[in-house]
Amino acid sequence: MGAPGSAGLGSANPSDPTHPASANPIRYAEIVVTNGSGSTVQCGETAADGSFSLSLPQISGAYKISINSRALNSHLHASVLNSPDSNTFYSLTTTVSGASSSSVGTLTAPANGTILGGAFNILDQLLNANIYLVAQVGSCASTFSGCLNYDPTVHKIAAYWKPGFNPNTYFGDSGDGLSFYLPGYSRLFILGGIDGDTNSSDTDHFDNSIIIHEYGHFLEDNWLKSDSPGGMHDGNEILDPRLAWSEGWGDFIQAAVRGDGHYIDTMGNTDGSTEMLFYVDTESVSNGGFDYTTNLGEGNFREFSITRLLWDAIDPGDNSTGGDSDTFTDGTYTDNVNTAFNEIWASLSKSSRGYRDALFAFRNVGLLHLAQEWLHTNQGAQDWTQIRGLNRHLGDTTRYGQTVVPVSSGACSSSATTTTVASTAYYFNVTPTSSPGDDGSLTNSNLFLNNRFYDLKIGSTPFASAGSHTLTLEYRDDDQSGTIADLDLYLYNKNARFGTSDILSDSRQTPSGTVTDPQTESVSYSLSNGDYLINVSVFTGGTLGGKADFNLKLDGVVLCPYDIVQ
Repeated sequence: MGAPGSAGLGSANPSDPTHPASANPIRYAEIVVTNGSGSTVQCGETAADGSFSLSLPQISGAYKISINSRALNSHLHASVLNSPDSNTFYSLTTTVSGASSSSVGTLTAPANGTILGGAFNILDQLLNANIYLVAQVGSCASTFSGCLNYDPTVHKIAAYWKPGFNPNTYFGDSGDGLSFYLPGYSRLFILGGIDGDTNSSDTDHFDNSIIIHEYGHFLEDNWLKSDSPGGMHDGNEILDPRLAWSEGWGDFIQAAVRGDGHYIDTMGNTDGSTEMLFYVDTESVSNGGFDYTTNLGEGNFREFSITRLLWDAIDPGDNSTGGDSDTFTDGTYTDNVNTAFNEIWASLSKSSRGYRDALFAFRNVGLLHLAQEWLHTNQGAQDWTQIRGLNRHLGDTTRYGQTVVPVSSGACSSSATTTTVASTAYYFNVTPTSSPGDDGSLTNSNLFLNNRFYDLKIGSTPFASAGSHTLTLEYRDDDQSGTIADLDLYLYNKNARFGTSDILSDSRQTPSGTVTDPQTESVSYSLSNGDYLINVSVFTGGTLGGKADFNLKLDGVVLCPYDIVQ
């Protein structure tokens, strides 16, 4: 018997998820046919247009055709399941007779009612991401040596979703809706509603931006590398640059896959009420408006600034062709970088001079810039100087996570080479600044303006060896005529969650003497091999003081800045 048919999902309108659903095919999904006793008699999968055709035994009786929310093929290795406890997939089913050949017609997983279409839409968005990645970087190594060619069959993901269920419940919060990715487990959790409400609460099963954003974290976890400490984030805030990078990447990859420079989140269903929770244009930011970035380097600390820069690197057009128009902090520009997704992927996937390089730590967008600049210099990648400047990015890690190495008889330079270090030379500086919300505490300190962060590596040459070490901060007033700033010294472990128990040791002395007197802070600790974060922080609870110049020393030896990618 033949049983042709097609399968479709009634997903939200891709141009506006708050409007009535539109039909889309269920592509490359598993099909299982069972007989009356529940035994499997045939298997298959839907085609690219959702169609299928199956041959069944010509024996009288009923057969159940199940189109399941999972795929294991050359396009996608993924399952959409109801919960980690039962791991049950969803099925769109129909029954046919084995006595004769017949068509089952079109089967539809609805966007309303049971919302079965939610499960298949999640599966379809993972497929969309894979199709995009194969097209862009399926053969990346042929362009950039060391780049990982993307292959959808290498890693499998499980996406958990249930209508009306809020995954934030796992964290003890059933009120605020949350979708998230669980690192290390290849598990994605998609918001199905809150307290059983799918019609008027926040839901993400048709928010393609959210689904693909979370899949972006899966890509980081399995294909790339992330040092994000996690936590709350807002695209309009100055964040830990590791968190800003990871979330900015997620915002970007959803825009790249969808071919739309907006980040969209909706709530509700047309059975109840709908609302656009946010609709962020990653292409534009106006002077003084949302996510307005004033200082060079501040963009490295902002989620949406990172999203915007990455989007500018791939959107089509350049100055020579009329290009695309971007509204940046200083007006409207036509950026001169385009179709550079393979450059981004190469910078992130290379195990040498890329994000996966074992020497990289405290990964943030500055390391991406260093890796991409190496590609520009050595393998013909584009020059990103313009879009870095427009988005207020520094093309290095000087403001967060720059490696420092002990140089016993050399002047500090980018390569830590060899002339005499004068005792009066200061190689770093910070200008204390009053900022909103800064109450003088460390945890509320402006990460960009009032802090500097450095990667101290303990291990092989040119880095320090494991053992007990003394870290010293020596600082002075820049012009030795004003009020001296009060700098403090903190040493963090590799997790380095700002202002938390990840602090291994700290020194917070009040400056004494006159502005001409050098000031010191010092901590001692036994360090094993690995990476540690040095934090030089301005205490803002008193008089701010003026610009401070400072040195860092390990066991009395000057620590010099060292760019891993050179």
